[in-house]
This record gives sequence, structure tokens and C-alpha cells, in this order.
Amino acid sequence: MEKYRNMFVIAQKEFADNIWSPRFAILMFMFTTIIFSLSYDSGIGPQGNAITRGYLDISQIVSLFLPFMGIALGFDAISKERESGSLNVLLTHPIYRDNIIAGKTLGAMITLILVVFISIFTVLGTILLASGTELSSPILNRLVIFAILTYLYLSIFLSLGILSSIVTKNATKSLVYNIAIWVVLCIVFGMICATTVSIVTDHKPTDLDNNERFLKLNADIQKLTPAHHYAMAVSGRPGLSWLGVSSEKPSVKGIFDMEYTLEQWWNELWTNVLILIITPIFLIIIAFIMFLRQDVSKDMG
Repeated sequence: MEKYRNMFVIAQKEFADNIWSPRFAILMFMFTTIIFSLSYDSGIGPQGNAITRGYLDISQIVSLFLPFMGIALGFDAISKERESGSLNVLLTHPIYRDNIIAGKTLGAMITLILVVFISIFTVLGTILLASGTELSSPILNRLVIFAILTYLYLSIFLSLGILSSIVTKNATKSLVYNIAIWVVLCIVFGMICATTVSIVTDHKPTDLDNNERFLKLNADIQKLTPAHHYAMAVSGRPGLSWLGVSSEKPSVKGIFDMEYTLEQWWNELWTNVLILIITPIFLIIIAFIMFLRQDVSKDMG
């Protein structure tokens, strides 16, 4: 019981440190302002399902830029404690290493729940007020699933941040590496894929004749990024990064495609959802193992 109490104390401290940090406040203000503006435009847009249209628009912002919030919560989770000397202090007390990494991870994940909650309800509230649309039960069910998918997607980058914080042992290096990963996987991955496949197949992306091999290989490579699986699950698009092209076109256009039931959505896109579930779990397990095996004796004293 004492072991779990220590873990929850560390998690509580991590959560408090996160939500009261200027970094968190600035990033949340920026993201909230952006999604508020986009949600308002969707709410006053053409007639139709404003909620569905709004969340599909927001999904691209979430896919491209919100992962940075996950990185910001994880990149210095361990390294800041090592650099400040507080990790040494913790290890001199009767606290197990797994308490430290578990508490740090739990605190960051609870903070991430708050991020998703604020983002989802900012969009929903803005659209409802701007459009006068009524919230139906089927839409609410899909919103809950969208929130879960978004949380899983951001958890991948949070886990990468924590893992990098353990490996690099330096917050600055960890941040640089995570920004590079974020830019590659979320922003320019589509362009990188198109360029690479174009060189391999000797086929220009703008050439629409006999491009089946180009599109097929491009679609296969895009599956290497979590952004692809998130985009498929929420919008039915193979990728939301810049200049991305693909031959993969599912019949179900994401979670908000009201022409299909949730069961039909799951039957077609379950592999994408499964990858979003497995990836953060795998990364967290790796982070735990590396931290538990890490030699911190040289940092002592």
C-alpha cells in the first residue's frame, strides 16, 4: 500500500507542476485560440451537420500540432529531475524506481486527459453556440470515441517524450530530438513519402497515368506514422500531413461518417485503432525497462 501511495504522491506533484507551469498555460492558450477560431468558422458555415464538419476540420489541427503538447509534457519528465538533483534525493529515500517512473507517467497522462477535455469541449461549445445545432445521442457517442482516439494519439508522443527524457539525460537534447520526430512524423511525412517513392519508382507525383505502383508503395510507407492511423480512424483519410498522397480510400469516412454504424466503422478501421492502442503501451513499457535498468549511481553525489 505504501508503494502505491508514493506513486500517487509523485503523480499528484507532476500533475500540479504541469498545470501551473507557464509553458503549459502558453501552449494551451495558443491551441485553444486556434481551435476556437476554426470551430466558430465551422459553426457559422454552410447548412449541414456543423458538429461533424467542425470536428473533421479540427482533426487536422489535432493531427499536426497537438502532439507537441504531448511532447511538452514528457520531454523533461526524468531529465529535469536529474539536472536539478531531485532524482538523487528521491533515490536516497525508501522509494522504488518503478514508483518514480510510474508516478511521472501517470501525472503526465492525467494532464493529457485535461488537455483533451478542454480541446473537445471548446470545439463542441463553440459550434453549438455559433450554429444553434442540437447535440444528438449518436453524435455524442462518436464524440466520446473521437476523444478517446485523440487521447491515444497524443499519448504516443507523450510516451516518446518520456522515453527520450530517460535516454538523453538532458532536457534540451530531449526537446530537440522530440521536435525533430514531431516535424517528420506529423508535418512533412507525406512529402517525404511522396519524394522517396517518386525516386524509387521513377514516377512523378503529378503524373496521374500508370501511377498505381507509386500510390500503393506510398500508402504502405505512410502506415509507419501514427498520424496515418489517427487520420484514418477519425476522418477516413490516409494522412493529414502536407503533400501526402495515397491510394488507400476506405468506404467509411472516419468516426463521424453518419452513413455507417459504429460497428461498420470498427469492422473497416479496427487495425488503425488497435495500433493507436498498442503503440503508447509499447513505448511506456520500453521507457519503464530502460529507467529501471539505467545506472544512475554516477549521477549521485
